[in-house]
Amino acid sequence: MKRNTTIRFTTFVWKISSRCNLNCSYCYIYNGQDNNWKNQPPFMTAEVASQAALNIARYCNSNSIKKIGIVFHGGEPLLGGADYLAKIISTLENVFHKYAVKFYISIQSNGLLFSPEIGDLLLRKNVTLSISLDGPPVINDKNRIDHFGNPSTNLLESKLHILTSSKYRKIFGGFLCVINIESNPILVLEYLLSYEPASIDFLLPDNNHDYLPLGMKNNNTIYADWLIEIFDYWFSHKTKTNVRMFDVLIRSVLGQRSTMDSFGLTPMEFVVIETNGDIEGLDVLKTTYSGAARLGYNVFENTLDQVSSHAIIKLMQRGFESLCAECRECSIVDICGGGYLPHRYSTKSEFDNPSVYCNDLMKLIVHIKNKVFSEIKGSNLNEKLFNHK
Repeated sequence: MKRNTTIRFTTFVWKISSRCNLNCSYCYIYNGQDNNWKNQPPFMTAEVASQAALNIARYCNSNSIKKIGIVFHGGEPLLGGADYLAKIISTLENVFHKYAVKFYISIQSNGLLFSPEIGDLLLRKNVTLSISLDGPPVINDKNRIDHFGNPSTNLLESKLHILTSSKYRKIFGGFLCVINIESNPILVLEYLLSYEPASIDFLLPDNNHDYLPLGMKNNNTIYADWLIEIFDYWFSHKTKTNVRMFDVLIRSVLGQRSTMDSFGLTPMEFVVIETNGDIEGLDVLKTTYSGAARLGYNVFENTLDQVSSHAIIKLMQRGFESLCAECRECSIVDICGGGYLPHRYSTKSEFDNPSVYCNDLMKLIVHIKNKVFSEIKGSNLNEKLFNHK
């Protein structure tokens, strides 16, 4: 397998706010190993946004990139309110209208500050809003709490009632759900499906070999078992909701390219812009050690072509060559890709390890592979597998 030496950034994560109104126990920013967020300005200024947009536009122009995604992230990106969002979006429009590059904005939010005013803005600007939600209140409120330890789900449900109304449903992108193996997976899935989201993205907790995931011991596969219950339900019910992890793995077992940075050998095609203009690598690396995502670059001083040559970025891009010997010899390496980079970390050997979820990934992928090939025997492939859209 040859290393892909062409690094093309097509997604740009903008940390437009460095603070959050929640204090989720598992948050990789505020409860991880890196406290650099304390040194960041609370909000990205219009000046930083303009320079970041100009940097991106020039990079796309010189690399013949015609379409990109910009993700407003945080912290909590709705903290500044509708007027602030409008100013940042307007700044992007003012820069990009001079270049032949289309940009699409999406927002990842906890949803608690959503309002009709924000909804109207996002409708006008064709911006999608995805919400972090781990399940019904009894599950979501275990980890997703405010700075005083108060639960957040009741308020969020009132906001979701507005967001999923006929007026605003067009901007509702779906849910991001961190797996809690103490929950009933089917109850979690049915709760999320009750809002009829376009998509659900289930995420393995951001742990590693130094900080083992909850309940993991003796090579058990409790995370695979949790996900397999959901997969079998989702697969058999043919819901209209796309479960991103399952969709990607189905396509991967059929030989298609992975579109997730946590699976497969596809190079990671994104960078992060902090509120002060710092350009960083994969932000979830902050769960490993302090400074792991830091590149030492800034939008006012460096180009994105310079960024692409940094050692951390190259680690994100190397694919097969970056894997440990055990992963390179594995039968499902093309599908698994060694798992998510932050999940491979240990102090002893850094990223030269299989994912801490290795056994889970093996069991889940084999299960999906067997299910898929059993299902498509004598059937139309597209009708059977891809009608969840």
